[in-house]
Amino acid sequence: MIDENDGGYYAIKGFLYQFDKALIEVLRNPQSEVGIEQRQDIDYQDFVIQVKHKETQEYKDYKIKKPVQKLIEMFKTDQTQKICLYCYFYDRPISKWILKTRELNSILGDQAGNYSSYLKSKFIKGFYIQFSYDYETQFLQLIDLIKSSFSLVDGDVAYFYHSLLRSKLLDISVREKKERHISRHNLDEFIGAAEKTLFYEAYSKYLDKAKYERLVKKEFFTLRTANLDNFERLFIVQCDEEVSTVELHKIVTMLIHKYYRMGKSPQPYLCFTYISEDRLVVLKQDLLDQGISFDDGTYFNGDRFRLERIIDNRLSDNKIWIKIVDHQYLDRVLSKIKFHEVYQFYLNIPLDIELMYSHTKIQVEQTVQMLRMVN
Repeated sequence: MIDENDGGYYAIKGFLYQFDKALIEVLRNPQSEVGIEQRQDIDYQDFVIQVKHKETQEYKDYKIKKPVQKLIEMFKTDQTQKICLYCYFYDRPISKWILKTRELNSILGDQAGNYSSYLKSKFIKGFYIQFSYDYETQFLQLIDLIKSSFSLVDGDVAYFYHSLLRSKLLDISVREKKERHISRHNLDEFIGAAEKTLFYEAYSKYLDKAKYERLVKKEFFTLRTANLDNFERLFIVQCDEEVSTVELHKIVTMLIHKYYRMGKSPQPYLCFTYISEDRLVVLKQDLLDQGISFDDGTYFNGDRFRLERIIDNRLSDNKIWIKIVDHQYLDRVLSKIKFHEVYQFYLNIPLDIELMYSHTKIQVEQTVQMLRMVN
């Protein structure tokens, strides 16, 4: 029996199981546009798929009664469709089940008489039940498929790609119904697109922390040329309770050394979130004591925030090395500066920000991991 407190966990896992199946269908049918939550959970051309993941349950006919009824009702309106109920029950081996009429009647139970023999006969000609793999086995198969589909030499990068692609499907699933579709071409575009969200928790079983950090560093923070592009960059860093002032200081100096070039690349912007005002003041005092010059939009402690001061682009000014934005003023800065690159390092949920250019959200377990990823 499932603990009541686990209901949400299994619901989310079932949703992700459906996402992974959708990605499999997209990659195996590169010329088709695959619908998500349109005619059914997944559909393309004249084929529709209903997905059920029952991780803790034994199979009984009545447990698939409702989805089968739903599929028959859909079939009544369009009898040209081929239909699959794709499901996992822990006691059923991998198999394809093409039903006989008596088996369909057993599944429908007391509702069997609601449908004519002709309709049921025609329905089972284009319908089958696929008892499939569990969540983890399907996931690992998808990782292999991603590796081969995108010609990835490093297998670990496939986890990285999966994280990006799953974030794309999450985005599609909340759109209006007519916009819930995706193709292989869309996936290719998204891999090179401006906004990406990386999850670590979902992959910690397969990628240890150090390997994840190396992948992020290689993908986003390894400079490909000797020269830095001359545009504005913003780093948003969520602070955990354990991060020390010394580590925050190292983050500041690391960003200065890597991204500020007087006359060539402007001072990076840095915003720490989930940090107290007192801790931020201590950090700023520490930076000044160490001779590190910054601009935070004020002239003195207690001054009002002056937006025009912090957004002033002073490439030739060697007195200002970095711009530190208090979280409460971040929206005002974003409204005035067209950042070409924004990087968020978040612990649980990233900030929701609308941007025109590159926006990369990277999940970390600890704030200090940013140092190893970016440095």
